[in-house]
Amino acid sequence: MKFLLAAIGLATALQTGAATAAPQLPPLVNPPTGLSIPGKFVWFDLVTSEPIAARSFYGKVFGWSFQAVAGGADYSVITAGGRPIGGVFQPVPTMNTPIGTRWLSFASVGEMSTALARLERTGFTRVLGATQVPGRGQQAIVRDPQGALLGLMHSSSGDPPDQPVAPGEFFWVDLYTTDTVAAAAAYAYVGYKVVPAGDEAGNRMLLESRGYARAGITPLPADAREAGWLPYVQVEDVASTLAVATAAGGKVLLPPDPALLSGNVAVIGDPLGGVIGIIHWTETSTAEEMP
Repeated sequence: MKFLLAAIGLATALQTGAATAAPQLPPLVNPPTGLSIPGKFVWFDLVTSEPIAARSFYGKVFGWSFQAVAGGADYSVITAGGRPIGGVFQPVPTMNTPIGTRWLSFASVGEMSTALARLERTGFTRVLGATQVPGRGQQAIVRDPQGALLGLMHSSSGDPPDQPVAPGEFFWVDLYTTDTVAAAAAYAYVGYKVVPAGDEAGNRMLLESRGYARAGITPLPADAREAGWLPYVQVEDVASTLAVATAAGGKVLLPPDPALLSGNVAVIGDPLGGVIGIIHWTETSTAEEMP
């Protein structure tokens, strides 16, 4: 509930009219191309009660840079290789309770009102309707039928093209959910093609759009509290990244397993409670083609 309120605070603070001087975010693509890739995950926001500590941790682990934006919200843009890939935001505390730290992933949509109407017809709940974000376009937040929060974005400049992902950039997202079959049916209805991932258990699936795998659906671990999306960052070496993360105060939540991508994937927790995956993808194919 606390994160839900924080996520709403994030979106409303960025919308036009939410503050005397609304934050001016950089466009997703510069110069604008108008390219639209519905289903592609294009932006990632870290909502946190301790943005200074968050920027310090992630800057050390991934080499990210952070640029404060002008306007009324405490929002800084994450850049990797000079390209904006996400943001760090501290919402106003609500009900005198700590907000904690959590990632919110945004998928591209075509026409926002049409996308929201279609989502609602298949059991998604509108948490925050379409809002206009200066310099960025439209965004919204929904909750899927299993309870996972998902951001939606219609970029006014276009979406980043499908191309190999460099170290430090977001590579992939997984939906951890209580009912993979029901989740697959819900996301298939809104436009994704669902295909088996080919794992031995047979209960992991992939969401495809425009010929590329965009995300995975996997069962929620027994000790997890709620469904949610987990983003992964491409790194040059998983073991060395884990060493940097633990030295900076993070925790290894899922260590590398030789049986999973030859040990080239892991999950870490930041010192503030945020969770993020890391991966070293060695294939020469486009980044989204993850098994």
